[in-house]
Amino acid sequence: MQDKFSEYIRRMPILLNEIKVTPLLNRNELEDIPKSGIYVFYREGKPLYVGRSNRLKGRIQEHGRPSSDHYSATLAFNMAKEKVNYKRNEHRLTTRNELEKVPGFEKAFFLARKQVAEMQVKVIEIEDQITQALFEIYAALILNTEYNDFGTH
Repeated sequence: MQDKFSEYIRRMPILLNEIKVTPLLNRNELEDIPKSGIYVFYREGKPLYVGRSNRLKGRIQEHGRPSSDHYSATLAFNMAKEKVNYKRNEHRLTTRNELEKVPGFEKAFFLARKQVAEMQVKVIEIEDQITQALFEIYAALILNTEYNDFGTH
């Protein structure tokens, strides 16, 4: 079992290099992307958020869709939290639904979805679910993305 895990880990730097050399895409350039894999949102050349999906095009679009909720627009939700200076201890909030009731959050979330819709993205194909899961965390750590949050909800 250890050897199997080691093999997954050995692939992480190779995949990171692959995502680094992949071209940045705009929202209107998602037609020919793979079905399954990892995506990284960029703003002004800086990686902000790493995600994974088995339906990449739709998942990427959900992040910036005006009608998306806090479950499907995760990056925008995290950006909105930052805008309203959310601190769990300060507000004593325990759920995302409660956070959405903070004054100014709805407007911040709307504007964040709009910003995400204008971001560029990089995509690489990874069909294996274990590799996807490990690489999402690895890439977020190495790329130092500020909006990934691996806490449970």
